Amino acid sequence: MRHHHNHHRPIQPTFEELLARVRDLPEGYRGQILDGAVHVCEPPCAARAHTLGELSATLMAGSPLGDPAPASWTFLSNAELAVGVDGLISADIAGFRRSQDELAREASPIRHAPSWVCEVLGDGARGFTRTVKRKAYAELGVSYLWLADPDARVLEVFQNQRGRWLLLAALSDELNVAPPPFEDLHFDAIDLWLPAPRIKTPSVPPSARRH
Repeated sequence: MRHHHNHHRPIQPTFEELLARVRDLPEGYRGQILDGAVHVCEPPCAARAHTLGELSATLMAGSPLGDPAPASWTFLSNAELAVGVDGLISADIAGFRRSQDELAREASPIRHAPSWVCEVLGDGARGFTRTVKRKAYAELGVSYLWLADPDARVLEVFQNQRGRWLLLAALSDELNVAPPPFEDLHFDAIDLWLPAPRIKTPSVPPSARRH
């Protein structure tokens, strides 16, 4: 006699339930919803916060080298972007070719893809950003993506070529650079990173020195 076992598949949470989890995260934590799961990003460390601050100030207030902020652009920090009907990602900095008034009328999450996005990598979300999130940006139609890595001290500049990211430049300590799409905004890449800590050389006591 055969016994029929009912195997109940776990019920997947709805987007509204996942969004409620995101909204309940502690202050400073950001939640993102992709592939039916919540991905949590921790608050930025000092190095990541420094890079975010430098980039935001340059884009919104103008370059320390004297170039003005890019015209006809609006920049948002921690911009929540809709991915389809059941996805949500939070961009560190997103640039839109739209006016502030137009964006102000948009509900959150924003359903208009930005033209440019910058992500500043941290240990907790490095793999997620480089794989799942980068793919989502390509599918959204983001034209340019910058990935800044404060630990490696590298800024990678990508362009979306038919859904695939083409690496245009990898910058570290170069001076007077203007990566696309902001060819008229020059800055020193070295300013994006905290100064490297100095390694102290242990002093040799006089009695141990050879004459």
